[in-house]
Amino acid sequence: MLGFRSRRTADSPLLERRRADSYPHPYPTGWYRLASTDSLRRGELRYLECLGKQFVLWREQQSGEIRLMDAFCPHLGANLGRGQVRGDCIECPFHLWQFSGDGRVSHIPYSDQPPARVLTPAYSLTDVHGDLYLFHRSDGSPDDRGESPPYEVPRLPEVDDGRFVQRGRRNAGRVRMHVMEIAENAADLAHFQALHSQLTVPWTQIPVPGVQLVHSVKSWLDPVDQWLMRFEDHASLRAFGREFKGLENEAQVSFVGPGSLLMFRFRLGDYGEIVMYQSFLPIGPLEQQVDFRWFADRKVPRMLVWYVVGNWISQFPQDIAIWEHKVHVDQPKLCRDDGPVTEFRRWYRQFLPEDSVSDGGTEYERATRAQPPRRPTRAA
Repeated sequence: MLGFRSRRTADSPLLERRRADSYPHPYPTGWYRLASTDSLRRGELRYLECLGKQFVLWREQQSGEIRLMDAFCPHLGANLGRGQVRGDCIECPFHLWQFSGDGRVSHIPYSDQPPARVLTPAYSLTDVHGDLYLFHRSDGSPDDRGESPPYEVPRLPEVDDGRFVQRGRRNAGRVRMHVMEIAENAADLAHFQALHSQLTVPWTQIPVPGVQLVHSVKSWLDPVDQWLMRFEDHASLRAFGREFKGLENEAQVSFVGPGSLLMFRFRLGDYGEIVMYQSFLPIGPLEQQVDFRWFADRKVPRMLVWYVVGNWISQFPQDIAIWEHKVHVDQPKLCRDDGPVTEFRRWYRQFLPEDSVSDGGTEYERATRAQPPRRPTRAA
């Protein structure tokens, strides 16, 4: 099966610096998948670096609850990721202070007067169908300030009531890209036929000779939920110059937030549906951890799920080959048929810190000044 981990040779330091400097804030506000719930055993802890921060993730031994805290002990700075879980607490390896999941000290072996207040940041996690999500605020505001996230990670009613079952998941590894690229990809309608027209064997980059995909795509911003962008791709087969009817594949995609989470829905007529989550977690400004998990109607044949999901995911490396070497152009020179790129960038600003784009008119802001909204755009 196809592996997605980056295999490119390193670009020059000059290019890497230009790439990093060209993009907007690397850790936009949104929900981010950190891990699967079944990947962490009771009593296990894990040190995480992502979103410009350092965390320690652990599962309590007694309750089985999974906790997330700042990685460094507020006492004298030891890395809690080098400690261990004691009961339902995490123990610092330096002076053996123990902390409960809310960031309070529960025990100090040499003192009977531990501080009563919260000493270190703790973060709330949401479990959605076996994956743990963190809501990250790009302005750095604390998780405990009392404000609920403006939206939630979408759940699938079909999974909750048992109609859908999990059919697969895949760790796609690390990709050298900015998190906004996947969302801007949907607004860049012109690239689909240029980059994704060759049919390949599912899960591989092996081309099927003489057979092309004809894409008809459109994208638009959700008129009600401002954090959503919608996308549709209707793909048909053309073999040796002849287009075949009845073999079309239609994907409906919801971009939830700044590109950190995508939800694909594949409709298969009488067979039912497949729904796939794709997540992006910024490990660094130009490095993303990518994961897939998919569910299907119980009556959908496993081979059909394998074929549909594999065909779609096979297109991903074609984008990676571009993303890993490109820069972000603040003021792109667009033609009228490029798709709603400017509208997308204006929408994307809601996920960035307010001070990341000044009112004085930076290049990025000039590229996204308000324009009349456009109707959903389709490219064939």
